[in-house]
Amino acid sequence: MSKIIAIFTKNHHKFTTPQLLKGGLYLTGATSLLLLIAIISGVQGQRHAIKTVGEDSTPSIVTAQLLKDAFAGMDANVANELLVPPGQNQDAIKGYEEQYQYAAERLIAAAENITYGDKERKPIETMQLGLGNYIAQIQQARDFHARDDTNAMLVAYRAAAEVMDKTLLPAADELDKVNIQVLEETYTAQKVAANISLMLILISGAALMIVLVGMQIFLSQRMRRTLNPMLLVATAIALALLTYTIGTLQAATENLRTAKEDAFDSMHYLRQARAAGYIANADESRYLLDQAFATNYEQAFFSNIAQIAQIPDGQTAETIASTYNSQGKKIDGFKGYMADELNNITFPGEKEAALASLVTLGKYLAIDQQIRQLERSGKHQEAIALCVGNKPGQSNSLFEEFEAANQKTFDINQVVFDKTIHQGFSNIDGFEIKTAIAASTVVLLSFFGLLPRLKEYSN
Repeated sequence: MSKIIAIFTKNHHKFTTPQLLKGGLYLTGATSLLLLIAIISGVQGQRHAIKTVGEDSTPSIVTAQLLKDAFAGMDANVANELLVPPGQNQDAIKGYEEQYQYAAERLIAAAENITYGDKERKPIETMQLGLGNYIAQIQQARDFHARDDTNAMLVAYRAAAEVMDKTLLPAADELDKVNIQVLEETYTAQKVAANISLMLILISGAALMIVLVGMQIFLSQRMRRTLNPMLLVATAIALALLTYTIGTLQAATENLRTAKEDAFDSMHYLRQARAAGYIANADESRYLLDQAFATNYEQAFFSNIAQIAQIPDGQTAETIASTYNSQGKKIDGFKGYMADELNNITFPGEKEAALASLVTLGKYLAIDQQIRQLERSGKHQEAIALCVGNKPGQSNSLFEEFEAANQKTFDINQVVFDKTIHQGFSNIDGFEIKTAIAASTVVLLSFFGLLPRLKEYSN
């Protein structure tokens, strides 16, 4: 405290009391301004990060994954339609139309949420053009199928499959990549900026407190007045502002961390798993539809499944789920999006839903193995029936169960994500105005608190 006194008293022979009091006022104004700038800078940086994560990037990322779902869902349904005689798989025909409608809606949503210019616009345009080309090729395949021209149907379907694999799905991945990159860069930069902002706020806030306390002590020592009420109130407001600001920014930072690391990361793992599942489901149907390339489609199926869950030797999805449920520990060799999600469990009900998704995936894979055994045994029609069937225990039914469990896990994270993003905005809503009022009040109170003392010397 002696250092604070010295700031105002050590040069009292060089400066008059009015000069020292005016100097204190100038320092109060300067440090209040510095604190105001530091707070506004920190709040605006935090708001930008919350907006990027919550409103700009995340919706586009989820939309990109939903587009992959819809595209692959269209392909799986049309392959199921072409596996049986024309008109006999109404569920597949209906599913194709529903997925097409969903893809069209998601493309509009993506176009309405363009934030990063051509980086987003180009993949969206590519998908729009590619979808039209894909639909045209599929219609040709359907027409040839109706004429019972299998060779021509396969040629048309292969052309459509090429559009799907080389245009539509990569463009959706590109849209995802663009937004993920911005989100990660913004979030990482904000973590650093938040620490710097807090440090600057602490420094400028401490400087303001030193000035205010120093003036109070100076008045007590020089002018024999114990307390200056207005300076005392100004000091209390400055301390309250500093404490409130730090607490609020820390709360906003924690809400952003929860939204990004706990909720969004899981949401992304789950959406990637779901998209890979849709693509694998299409590959399963392609395996039966186009026997000339059956080996390629089989390899593609297992490659996509490995992205979802790579099961180590000696383990099954059920044993892994049991180990996670009872011991909650990582399992050596278990990799993929589901492993990433299970290692990021945070919220009530999330683990149970994620494990249900993994177990259902295991059941789906067991049915897929039966399909391939039937196909290799020459029981082609039996394999098709098991592949396109929607009854309990058949491939499509189990895939829908996997999709539902995945969606339930996603929804748990989505609720928390929305809540924490909303809370993050609420934390700092109108903060610049509140800060400006508080800082101005500190300066005004200091001025009016010292004004009577200055008038004493003007008489």
